[in-house]
Amino acid sequence: MMEYALYFTIPFGISLALTPVVRLFALRNGFVAYPRADRWHKNPTAVIGGSAIFLAVIISVLVLPGIKDRLTLGLLIGATFLFLVGLADDKFHFSPHTKLFTQIIAGCIAISSGIVINLQGNSILTIPLTLLWIIAVTNAFNLLDNIDGLAAGIAAISSLMLFFSSRLFSNNPLGVCGLILSGAALGFLPYNFNPAKIFMGDSGSMFLGYSLAVISITGTNRHIASLITTMLIPVLILSVPIFDTLFVMASRLLQGRNIFEGGKDHTSHRLVTLGLSQKKTVLLLYTVSIVFGSIAISYSKINIFVISILAFLAMIVLLLFGSFLSESTLRESMHKNKPMKSSNITILNNMLMHKRRILEFLLDLGLICISYSSAYFLRFESQLLASNLSLLKESLTWVILIKMSVFFLFGLYRGVWRYISIPELLTIFKVVGLSSIASVLFLTFAFRFKEYSRAVFFIDWLILLFLIAGSRISFRVLGEFFHRLSTKGENVLIFGAGDAGEMVVREIKRNKIINYNPVGFIDDDPSKAGNKIQGILVLGGRDKIRGIIENKGIKEIIIAIPSLESKDFHDIVKICNECGIPYRKIKGILDKEDVIDFEKN
Repeated sequence: MMEYALYFTIPFGISLALTPVVRLFALRNGFVAYPRADRWHKNPTAVIGGSAIFLAVIISVLVLPGIKDRLTLGLLIGATFLFLVGLADDKFHFSPHTKLFTQIIAGCIAISSGIVINLQGNSILTIPLTLLWIIAVTNAFNLLDNIDGLAAGIAAISSLMLFFSSRLFSNNPLGVCGLILSGAALGFLPYNFNPAKIFMGDSGSMFLGYSLAVISITGTNRHIASLITTMLIPVLILSVPIFDTLFVMASRLLQGRNIFEGGKDHTSHRLVTLGLSQKKTVLLLYTVSIVFGSIAISYSKINIFVISILAFLAMIVLLLFGSFLSESTLRESMHKNKPMKSSNITILNNMLMHKRRILEFLLDLGLICISYSSAYFLRFESQLLASNLSLLKESLTWVILIKMSVFFLFGLYRGVWRYISIPELLTIFKVVGLSSIASVLFLTFAFRFKEYSRAVFFIDWLILLFLIAGSRISFRVLGEFFHRLSTKGENVLIFGAGDAGEMVVREIKRNKIINYNPVGFIDDDPSKAGNKIQGILVLGGRDKIRGIIENKGIKEIIIAIPSLESKDFHDIVKICNECGIPYRKIKGILDKEDVIDFEKN
């Protein structure tokens, strides 16, 4: 255990000590990144911080015992080559094609050292797949270095997960290099976290990406014949950079843009656009990386079928997350930019609707397969499961066809996810139930329901209902989650904890142009005190208003009782005038004025 502590603390200490020295050298010798239109930072910042990470790793490998073999040599030669290329790129700015060529060379160095994806019975695919994996992960980390502290933190988490994976599986000779890499990246992080004093540059991002790519596939020499299960662990551990790369590539291809150009359209940038601070954005992505890494290393303790289901569900969550980011940030940019012509808005909305419907079809297809397969696994075990798999294969195609048809015919694809409410959830309940009944009736008439377990279809109905409802409500949940994390606006107090008050809070949460932060409700009904509406607490009656204004920094009061009597209204106005804050009264829906007017007087 003490040995492993040294493998972490030595590179951590070296990186922590060397980074200020590298920063001083970079500033004196012109290794500085200046603000640009396609870059996120606002101030000139030193680059080549990756030099500290590189030196910390190299020195640690040379000093520490037990890690000097052919595989380690291949890792270090290829990583050093890419580090030097990145160092030159930080100064002279190579084209994407030049960097791609150098990454191919580095990949060939690793392969010549015996580092390949081991696929039994598929030896022809090993070299091209290994080369593709190394290039993809290297570029993924290069792209991920787009906001303060993100690439360094994700590298530290991912390399630590790879080390844990190597200890659990006892099959990765480069696992200890992951621990060294984690310490070096973590030592650099205090200087790179927001606000960053130094960037790692391409020298650091390509070095980290290449090293992680090589370490992750060195452990694929288990006796696994399936490509999917072989690559499951490294894909999950490196899920954040892989997701960000695929998300950016897909977004740019759909917009007809060059996928190699810079831009502010990465996952982190879109989260900041939604209102999160840079620090909260980075910490959120750290959390995602830890969760997916934990799923990966649990592979050694959990049945392969279960972990595959969990991995597939996790990937579906990422797919929904990407769809939410794409749609939400587009709405934000449309609000902030100049108004578009109505014809352009119509075309854009039609395109988004078309793509979203295709996504819904594909998503439901995957969820039907997951729920039906999971039902068999939960119903049967060991030999019983093996004997019933033929029934699963025989009926799965029919179940998919019938359920997708019922979903389409009964209007499951007409809703807008971010506005989902009780009526839509009831529709999901009815449609999923009808699809299960239709499946049972078909199998009864076609196969006389021979040998099929009724419990399987009941379990399948429960799982599918949960998955379909969960996927639909995800947009609203994500919207609420990011609203709570986002940077707040002016603190406001809402007088009236009724339907109108709830409507006001809902509008504030949905409309980012309204720069308000509802702190609480005020209501004279004592039975409502202490209750929460849309997560906002009812703080008491009007006698509490003066104290709340002073303690909570209230900037405005919204009177959300359209039928408020004149005497009560004048009491609230008097309190506002005494405290020197403005007020606003919400009109009734049948009044001639607008229902809610959030424009300042």
